[in-house]
Amino acid sequence: MSYHPYIVFFFLLNICSASIFAQEKVVELRLDEVIERAQANAPEVRIAKARLERNRMTYNDQLLELKPLLSLDARLPVFNSGIQQLIQDDGTQAFRRAQSLSSNLSVGISQNIARTGGRVSVGTDFRQVINFLPREDGGNKSFYFSNPIYINITQPIFGFNSFKWDKKIQPLILQEAEREYTEQLADIAQQAVTYFFDLYIAQLNLESAKRDKKNADELYELAKNRFSVGKIAEADVLQMELGVMQAEARQATAELNIQSNSYDLRFFLGIDVVDKIVLVVPGGVPQYLISPTLALEQARLNRKFILTQNRQRTESERDVERVKKENGVNIDVQAGFGLSKQDERFQNIYAFPLEDQENISVGISVPIADWGRAKSKRQMIEADRELLELTIEQENINFERNVSLKIRQFDIIRSQLAIAERTNEVAEKRYDITQKRYTVGKVDVTELNVALREQISAQQNYTEALSGFWTAHYELQRLTLYDFEKGESLVK
Repeated sequence: MSYHPYIVFFFLLNICSASIFAQEKVVELRLDEVIERAQANAPEVRIAKARLERNRMTYNDQLLELKPLLSLDARLPVFNSGIQQLIQDDGTQAFRRAQSLSSNLSVGISQNIARTGGRVSVGTDFRQVINFLPREDGGNKSFYFSNPIYINITQPIFGFNSFKWDKKIQPLILQEAEREYTEQLADIAQQAVTYFFDLYIAQLNLESAKRDKKNADELYELAKNRFSVGKIAEADVLQMELGVMQAEARQATAELNIQSNSYDLRFFLGIDVVDKIVLVVPGGVPQYLISPTLALEQARLNRKFILTQNRQRTESERDVERVKKENGVNIDVQAGFGLSKQDERFQNIYAFPLEDQENISVGISVPIADWGRAKSKRQMIEADRELLELTIEQENINFERNVSLKIRQFDIIRSQLAIAERTNEVAEKRYDITQKRYTVGKVDVTELNVALREQISAQQNYTEALSGFWTAHYELQRLTLYDFEKGESLVK
């Protein structure tokens, strides 16, 4: 029988395609890779980063408030027509019909003074007026006015200086946002550890369940053979059959947990659908000592809540000063000096001599009777300040207690991990020996089941202890923002 070449070609192509599509899509992940992916893709991190950028813009905007402002103001043109009240040459007033076109151009630079809360401005001014109605004396219809230079200063003497306090508070707000971002990264790292080991434990449980199922099948076949030759009772065979069904149930449960935990990890990391995720656990745990003194020192230095407390104290001081100064005697001083000239010819308005102009004013505001309102506000602010200090004191006590407790727990967890690892090794070896002895008939099925339960329990305890160690490791990093393994701060 002969086959057409095209038929053979398509047959081979289908085989190759089936082979290709049948391949599993496997993703291998280490613990550090999981943490890195999570910190790059987690929505919480993106939100914290956006908040950080927003606070940076606010901080920059506050800095710009203390920069000179150059402005140009122009009104070109302004047309007026109608009956207006005008001042005559002899000083009297009269109503006359007027029709004019005016223009105004001014350029100035102003500067807020953060130290004093005042404001200084320097500028120049030019104006032109064109009268359309004829003058009785037949004079020029155009008039020009100029301020070649003017200087104005406004300075509150006892007033509240918001610039000074903004200059103190805004950097603290920015630092808080930066620390919040770092803390969010540490939080995500801890969550990543949880998702990682949840799936890893599920994978180990599945491997254990598959192995137990295989052993149960072998032992059941062995039991049936022994029963057939009269070496064991039927009850032992039934017990082995029950063991097979229990192993099947454990395997089904383990497979379901794999699916659930795999989905959680993929969703957390933003990974597309894959057939299998292979997790690579760190080959050993880091061996380092934690100094409680160093941990508390780094926590106080790095944690956001310390900056928050400093900001809250500063804001409290600001509020106290604002209440005192806004409800007390206020004095404002304003002074100005300039040169000016007006003429019917443009070329003359900047020619010497120029006329000087000065102005100075002092404003005084004195509260006479406020019926105790100012006193009440001061008392409320002082009460808020005292409450803040008490709250901060309690927060510090609770935080230091928490850090010290986590350090003690970490040492215990590390010791428990070493014990659990050795226990798992012993239990696994004992089960292998017991299984071999049961195969040759030296132990009964009860002792074999006891060894199996001990081995399963030991393995679960070990994996939970391993998960607990890495969780505690990153929990300490989150609390202190300090990497004790590398000996460096997480704050950049």
